[in-house]
Amino acid sequence: MNARLDVLFQDLIKNPDFIAWVLEERSELDAYWKSWSSDDAVKNEALEQARFSLLSIQHQTLPITDEHIAYKVNQALEIARRRENANKTLTKSDSWFAFGRAIAASVLILIAVGICIYIKFQNQNLFIENQQQLSIGKPAETIIEVVNLNNKVKYIQLPDGSSVVLRKNSRISYNKQFDADRRVVILSGEAFFEVVKDPERPFFVYANELVTKVLGTSFSIKADESDKNVLVAVKTGKVSVFTKTDQRAKEYESNKGLSALLLTCNQQAAFERDISRLARSTISGAALLKIPIENQKFTYNATPVAEVFASLERAYGIEIDYNEKIMSHCSITATLGDEPLDNKLKWICAILEANYQVNENKISITGNSCQ
Repeated sequence: MNARLDVLFQDLIKNPDFIAWVLEERSELDAYWKSWSSDDAVKNEALEQARFSLLSIQHQTLPITDEHIAYKVNQALEIARRRENANKTLTKSDSWFAFGRAIAASVLILIAVGICIYIKFQNQNLFIENQQQLSIGKPAETIIEVVNLNNKVKYIQLPDGSSVVLRKNSRISYNKQFDADRRVVILSGEAFFEVVKDPERPFFVYANELVTKVLGTSFSIKADESDKNVLVAVKTGKVSVFTKTDQRAKEYESNKGLSALLLTCNQQAAFERDISRLARSTISGAALLKIPIENQKFTYNATPVAEVFASLERAYGIEIDYNEKIMSHCSITATLGDEPLDNKLKWICAILEANYQVNENKISITGNSCQ
């Protein structure tokens, strides 16, 4: 771990101006923080890590919430006031001592919040360490990082056409172009994957301490930084999972045919982080993240395109734009399985004799009337 990065991070999360800039969106501070980090890679990394931590904490439920802190502080102050009024025989110094003890109790709560943020940062270092898998022999500008802080799910199309449905408060990193012999994605948080089949280029997901290796399948990963377990659940196909510290980890990575702990449809692996134990179990369904795509069936029988496109929008969290009036009489009869969204669109547009274009979180489809 970079000691300077650690110090800068801790300074930032305690800096009132930085907190105001991140949480209150104070645009007048943009120039200052951009200048502060522009010529220093470590400062820039610390700023991004601190910003991500503050925003993540703002958008999720923590064991110690802002409301809980405020309640405890007010409670401590009220107790101090009552004691001061009830004990008239106390000297002035004794009263202030009692009041000070109450204040100290509330300060401890605030310190606990700082510890929560610090622990979160320590776990985020796993993400940074995993990113080294991407940067070996490559310049930093070839790495793409996507963060989802606002949407329930966010669709990401990877360089090989594979699909990622990224849940809120999660992020992934990958290279603009995958290597000739392997495809690597770094995950922190929760995501559902549909991987393009390519036996010559295994697909690896590094999520905290766990590595998932696939050739082509659909599966979910739950790897929140603060959770005790890292979970992998398979919807279709097969995946192989192993820990980064496994004695045969390098073999599993380099040997295309070698598998570690093998998971098939409706099986789940749980890595217990505190005792470093990896276990497999059978589950009734692959709904690990409880998002639509995990349970959705892409089976259509003379289904109007409006319903088809609506089902894809629900599954992938992406907007599909098309001319409803022109295509109102079009319908689809097809069964689409665990293919990535890009492949589904190719099939659908081939049936409709239409064209499509993907632009970040929007898909535009142009076609003719089916009458």
